[in-house]
Parts: sequence; C-alpha cells; structure tokens
Amino acid sequence: MLRLEGVFPPLATPFKHDELDVDALKRNIRKYNAAGLSGYLVLGSNGEGVYLNEKEKRLVLEAAREVIPEHKVYMAGVGQESTRETKRWVRIAADAGADCALIVTPHFYKGMMTSEALKKHYGAIAESAPIPILVYNVPQFTGINLSPSVIEDLAGHENIVGIKDSSGNIGQLAEIIRRTPSDFAVFVGSAPVFFPALCVGAVGGILAVANVIPETCVSLHNKVKEGKFEEAKRLQYDLIPLARWVTTKRGIGGLKMAMDEMGYEGGAPRQPLRRPVEEREDLEKLLVPFLDERVM
Repeated sequence: MLRLEGVFPPLATPFKHDELDVDALKRNIRKYNAAGLSGYLVLGSNGEGVYLNEKEKRLVLEAAREVIPEHKVYMAGVGQESTRETKRWVRIAADAGADCALIVTPHFYKGMMTSEALKKHYGAIAESAPIPILVYNVPQFTGINLSPSVIEDLAGHENIVGIKDSSGNIGQLAEIIRRTPSDFAVFVGSAPVFFPALCVGAVGGILAVANVIPETCVSLHNKVKEGKFEEAKRLQYDLIPLARWVTTKRGIGGLKMAMDEMGYEGGAPRQPLRRPVEEREDLEKLLVPFLDERVM
C-alpha cells in the first residue's frame, strides 16, 4: 500500500556544461536520504522536465530508482499535452520503477481544456496506468485551475489517489480536502502556505525549498503531527522568505544557487533559464537561519 504523506522535494536536475549530470543527481539523493524525507518527485516543474529530451528523461528516471530507497515513495512527473503520450510516459515511469505518477494539466490549448475534457483525460490515463496517478494543479504555469468539483469527481476513480495543488489558495485547498475521501492524498505545492495547509488537512508538501532545507520542512510537518503548532508556526515564518526567493522571485536558477550554498549540487539551469546575477549576498542572509543543515 502506497503511503502518501510527508515532505517530498521536486528534485532539481543537475547539468554540467548544459549536459545532463546523472551522477550529481544520485549524489544529491544520497544526501537527501538522511534528511527524513518521505519520498521524491522526479521530473517535476523544478526538475526542468520540459527541457529534457526522451533519452535524458529515461536516464533520470532510471538513475533515481538506483538510489531512492524502497521505503521512500518514488513519484515521477510525466504529464504530457496529449492523453496518448501521457499514457505512454506513465508506462515508461512504471517500467523504470516509479511508485506513482504526477500528471500536470494539459494546457497548450487551454481554451479547449474544459472540465469535461480534463475529466476524460485523467480518467483515460487512470484506466490504463499500471501505477497510481496524482493530479498536478499549477495554474501559475498552465493558466488552468482545476476546481474542487472537478477534483472531487476525479477522486472517485480508484487509481487517482491524490493531488499536488500549487495554487497557494488555502480556501480552495480546504474545499478540495472537504470534498474528497479521507484516503485521497492532498499535497500542497506552495511552501509559504505549508503550515496552514497542514492545519486544514493536507497530508504533506511537495516543496521546491525542500531541495535546500529538507530538514526544516520535515520538522515543520512533524511538529504539526505532534500538535506543536507554535513551534511549527515559527518554522513557517522562518522559511517563507527563502521559499519565495527560490520560487516566485528567482525561480529555478535561484533554487539551484541556494542548493549549491547548502552543499548540494544545483549548478546552472538549462538555457534559456539563468542563475541570478550578483545576488549571492541576499541569498546568504536568507540562509543564515538554516546553516546547521548545510551538508558536506
């Protein structure tokens, strides 16, 4: 039985001179394995999956399986624009050893992506998928926001087991949780609202900043589970500025820069993405509360 809860980093994909560096990816995962994380998302938005060709994506999926322990959940981000191609990639992920697949909403023809079209898309994928699937709602990237009513309908399928909601809308998240069964795993994808999301019933977070400060994210989750809400709230306040810097303010280039500072191998993003220029001092100040997490 898949245990979907806790903190998952959407793993960054390392490059060396713009070429995929699977050895660096494996070294990062080995370091993360000691941080108490519940699992990993491979080829998510922060993994620059849209910039990888098919061979590279297969290499990432296979390399991750080599170093992710069996007791941690291995989630693969393999959503494509067409239903047919998404089905194919779910099978590829399953063959590579992924435990479940995260499927982003198709969005290139967003005007045609009605509620009915999306329900049929996810239903068809779930019917053919050899592993469980989760829905990925990220309106800031796709321009499409899945409504709680659509998610309620999708949650009725036995092979659609959860959602990563990155909208940052706590009211919407709470409504999703209210409308879906207790065994439907609702993950928040926005670290600045991690604490309130847990308080309204989210099972965990799939958080970019967990690539940088995994132990703090895990501690916040654990403190909420233990009922230590004041301590959890203080951790939330501490991580908000850094979480915003590595996502909405500086993006993947900033995320990888922060990873480098904390002893992981971030490196440069793949062009046209860029690392921030002349902002190391700002980043160093944001990392001060977390320096005890720096790894060697």
